Amino acid sequence: MQSMAGTRLGVVVVKVGTAVITNKDGTLNSSRIEDIVAQIAKNRGKARAFVVVTSGAIAGGITKLGLISTPQELPLTMKQVCASVGQPWLMSTYDKYFMRYGMTSAQILLTEEDLANKYSYSNFWRTLKTLLRMNVVPVINENDAISVRELVPVNPYVPDIVRFGDNDKLSALIASKVRASLLIILTNVEGFYSQNEKGRPKLVTEIKKVGKGLIDYAKGPDRLGRGGMSSKLEAAKIASRSGVTTVIASGFKRSVIRKALEGHPLGTVVLPNVRSKRK
Repeated sequence: MQSMAGTRLGVVVVKVGTAVITNKDGTLNSSRIEDIVAQIAKNRGKARAFVVVTSGAIAGGITKLGLISTPQELPLTMKQVCASVGQPWLMSTYDKYFMRYGMTSAQILLTEEDLANKYSYSNFWRTLKTLLRMNVVPVINENDAISVRELVPVNPYVPDIVRFGDNDKLSALIASKVRASLLIILTNVEGFYSQNEKGRPKLVTEIKKVGKGLIDYAKGPDRLGRGGMSSKLEAAKIASRSGVTTVIASGFKRSVIRKALEGHPLGTVVLPNVRSKRK
């Protein structure tokens, strides 16, 4: 990826996966949230504005309720209960650390139906753009307290253009709509892996076009598809079509956000579609 050092970017969307801010037992790790916020704050001059799309509400609820379970092991109703309990704590944690750096944050919770309704859709984008103009950092999450995507089929009344179903795609939709300069997807792996000629994992450092074959490969039964990589590639595809560069990288790597902002070799970079790039 070409270096961006010395170049101030526009809007940068940072998507934070659950695995990045939780412990192995499923509890929320506030120190990792602190690190992510610190990275954004210390590099705020490198971009006009930041948007954070974060998971972790269910893990927060597990922590607050003292449950011995991972999010994957919970039945749907308990996931929603944990999200209800955990979301205020998750947001207060982000807000506390942003305040330490003199930055103001704002919470936005969304479902697909919110974006399908023309009134809530327009209200959301108007609010988001106003927050960015006021130098407020929007912290966005899917509203897991009422979302039932795990058990209920996709709502046929929700247009394809606003369907997300997970925070990866939601972050890409937001990055596309605000015409972001960069989408950074932080996960628990280094990036997208293929196989070399000996059948060993090989990090793919750059992708020019995300095709169906690539996404199907990421959905495969082997361990290379772990971490929901297919969803991240689908998100990158959405962003690419709108001229947005996507970096998929490990949220555990030191100074990962700064390195992504400066264009250092990092994780997997999905380039914007040349025909969609803004003039």
